[in-house]
Amino acid sequence: MWLRGLTTSAIISLLATFLVFNFPQFFLSFGPMFLVLLMSTFISSMAIVFGRQITRRLKREKGAIKWFDPSKGYGFVERDKGGDLFVHFASVNESDRKLLKESTRVSFTVTNGARGPQAEQVKII
Repeated sequence: MWLRGLTTSAIISLLATFLVFNFPQFFLSFGPMFLVLLMSTFISSMAIVFGRQITRRLKREKGAIKWFDPSKGYGFVERDKGGDLFVHFASVNESDRKLLKESTRVSFTVTNGARGPQAEQVKII
């Protein structure tokens, strides 16, 4: 995906360079329009590259651990929006599993599990 955005930006940049150096009268008459085209292509290619990351970050919620027992393999998170969510041991980042204690601040995504909504991709903030 990032390769497509990089390739599009490189092609448009090469085209702009070619037109500026070989056809200066073209650039003087159509320059502002061409610069708008260049910038819009660059912005759209960056949206292609980073769009999924931005979307994932916007969907993440924050909360605090209500309780978590590593020996049992599950616990609960209290959402900032209100309510509690089930957290399974496998949903927690490996490096954070031993550090989860009561009232630890975490970020997570909400998914629908077999028994209702639950927290996934739990990370300590």
